[in-house]
Parts: sequence; C-alpha cells; structure tokens
Amino acid sequence: MKKTFLVTAILFSTIGLMAQADSSNNTIITITSDTIKVGSISIIKGQGNKNMQVFKQNKNDTTVMFNTDTLQLGRYKIVKSENSITRFNNGWINGEIGGVKIYKTPKKLSDISTNWFAFDLGYANYIDKSPILMYAMLYPGMTMLPNYVTPYNLKLNNSKSSNFNVWIVQQKVNLYQHKLNVKYGIGFEMFNFRLEQPVSFRNDLPSKMEMESISFTKNKLFTKYLTIPFQFSYQSNPQNKRSFYMSAGMSAGYLIDSRNKQISAQKGKQKYDGNFNLNNWRVATIGELGIGGIRLYGSYGLTNLFDKQATYFDMRPITIGLRFSKF
Repeated sequence: MKKTFLVTAILFSTIGLMAQADSSNNTIITITSDTIKVGSISIIKGQGNKNMQVFKQNKNDTTVMFNTDTLQLGRYKIVKSENSITRFNNGWINGEIGGVKIYKTPKKLSDISTNWFAFDLGYANYIDKSPILMYAMLYPGMTMLPNYVTPYNLKLNNSKSSNFNVWIVQQKVNLYQHKLNVKYGIGFEMFNFRLEQPVSFRNDLPSKMEMESISFTKNKLFTKYLTIPFQFSYQSNPQNKRSFYMSAGMSAGYLIDSRNKQISAQKGKQKYDGNFNLNNWRVATIGELGIGGIRLYGSYGLTNLFDKQATYFDMRPITIGLRFSKF
C-alpha cells in the first residue's frame, strides 16, 4: 500500500514538475525502473528511506524528497495517513484528500526586500504657531497696511486641502524575526493647500503675498517635495499579508516645485510659479497603522512651511489618510 502511495505521489509530483519545467508542447518524458525524466529534470529514487535526488538544469530548483510515507515537493509536503477524513482548506494547499495530508511550509523571507511604488491619499492642513502678538508689538503699524496678510488670512478649507504621495521605491531590512524591521525609501510628497480667503502668492511682491479684493472660486497653494523616509516597523505575523502592522519614524524632504493656482470670474484661470518665501526643507515625524496593504498614515511637520528668515509665519503641515502599500 505504501508503494502504491509513493508511485501515485511521484506521478503527481512529476506532473507538477513538468508544468514548472517546460510550458511547451514538446516536453519529453522518460521512465525507467528508478528514474523519471521530465524535460530537463531528472528524478532518481534513493534506496530504503533515503531521499529522492533531483537534478535540474536551471537556477529555479525545486527540492523533492520522500521516504516511506512522505513526499515533499518544494514548499508542499504530502503525508500518507491511515486514519484521516477528506476535507479541503485553501484550495487543497492545507488539508486532507482521500487519506493523504497536504501541507504547505511557510515561504522563506528575505532579510532585505524591495517594493516598487506605493501611494498615499489623504487630507492636509497646518498648525499655526505664528508669534502674531510679538510681531504686532514689534511692528504695530504693519498690520494696518493695505493688502497686509495675517496668519488668520491663511486659514484653509479643510475638506478640499489634500495630500498625495508617491513612493517610488522602498526597502525593508530585517532586524528581528522579520517582525521588527527598518524601512527606508524615496518618493514625492505633494500638498494642495486650499485657501479660504483671497490671498495671492507672487514672487514679484516684497512680502511674496497679498490680499486681493476679488473672490476666487479656487485658490490653491501647491508644494512638492523630494522626500526620504526612515522608519522602524513592526508586523505581528510576517507570513500573513493581512496581519497587524505599525511603523514610526522621520522623513526629510526638499522643495522642488511650488505654485499658486487661482480661478475667478474677473481674471479667469491663473497659475504662478515661485518660491513665495517657502522653506526649502521639510522634516516631519511619520507613522503608519493598519492591517494588510491598506493602512492609516499620518505626518506632523517639525519645520515651518515658510522660511523663518523671510517671514514671521510659522505653519506646521499635518496629514492623515490611507496608504496603499505591500510593505
């Protein structure tokens, strides 16, 4: 009975190996008393309880071993069981079929793994830390000037201010049992700050911004950064893609694009590029929390959105949203 099991197991394993070895219609199968050859793969039966030997002519080797009641084909293990019932789990990957148990061993994880392209979509805002009272005391006449912009004038439309990020490439390095990792990468952070009041940003203005007397249906300050994040991450079960995941760290970015886009009945659609006294550098604390490939992400700016050497405004950008990533 055991011999019958082994012959059957070898036959099924041969079919699987044949599918992996050669997808063409010209695969040659040769069978002798102790050898089965499928295309470029040779399977040689050992003596007694010794393992079967497998020779393969390409680098994607499949390990095949068997003894009197067990056959292992790569990550799949088939075990003969005298007292078992037929049941099915996960498409027969694990379970019992007609008295034969089938297991799938966990995939070996790499200590360094790479992921291409991940996306963030969320809301953006900023926390106002401007020293308005101190500035008003030092320069009492400035706030009375026409078209003067105060921090209050930079209030945002919360529902229309957004953050969109594209992470081109990320790498993860195992620190402990693939549960604790270091993650880093490079990508672009993009902010759309939708202003509620008619503030215009222009590089040819002394203060780079002024209040307008017209009404805008759309008034947006756009900023784009080339950013490098660095995080420590934890995953409860590295073998399960839907397990709990969390990470925390910091990111550093450099301003590579900024513009003010406006739409009004009086002037139509306008777009102005410039630095507008913005800070060239962005440093933030970052974090993730979730299950599987869809997670909640957030960031808090440690640096001012504006250049503190050129203006007294102190706005710290914050974001929250969804991240779509395998990492």
